[in-house]
Amino acid sequence: MSHRLHTLRMDNDEKGYRMAEMRPRFDSLGARHATGEAPRAVSAYQLFQTPPTLAARLVALLGTPARVLEPSAGLGRLLDVLPPCECVAVEVAPQLCEILYRWNRPNIRMTLLQRDFLTVAPLETGLFDAVAMNPPFHLRSDIAHIEHALTFLKPGGRLAALCLDTEHRERALRHRCATWEKIPAGAFAGEGTRVACIMLTIQT
Repeated sequence: MSHRLHTLRMDNDEKGYRMAEMRPRFDSLGARHATGEAPRAVSAYQLFQTPPTLAARLVALLGTPARVLEPSAGLGRLLDVLPPCECVAVEVAPQLCEILYRWNRPNIRMTLLQRDFLTVAPLETGLFDAVAMNPPFHLRSDIAHIEHALTFLKPGGRLAALCLDTEHRERALRHRCATWEKIPAGAFAGEGTRVACIMLTIQT
């Protein structure tokens, strides 16, 4: 019996030493939540972020506009790759707006509106040289968002957007587009969906 107690004590001591060695790491991870360094899990309805490489390609289609509209800002993937400019970003989800408001993007002068984009009018924001957008796709809302966004463009302005790859979108939008590129379904796999989409541009 004494041998068993001795073995249990040794095992307990060993676990105690291991915990003591790991405690600084746990304390450090805990402190990251207080300092804001820890990653935050964020979800919102219809939030499928633009993959970074695709975001860079989409924004590159705009050139170097002075004033840009981002109508469905999400967590700012398109904002992150904009060239220096003035930008109005619109986002309906308050939890996403809170994060966007706190992030510092020194290359852009951003105005943030927490609104449903379809309720925003050009008279409120003025007109833009360019629009960069990854709109919600649910119930063909991407079509409505793209058509509404076109009313915010100056003459000669350019819109670059993503939409779902369906026959209905092609009938509604393709005849107006300067470019129409199919994006494979796997491009968004890392963002939680495998839908195929279109990257398009429209010139006014």
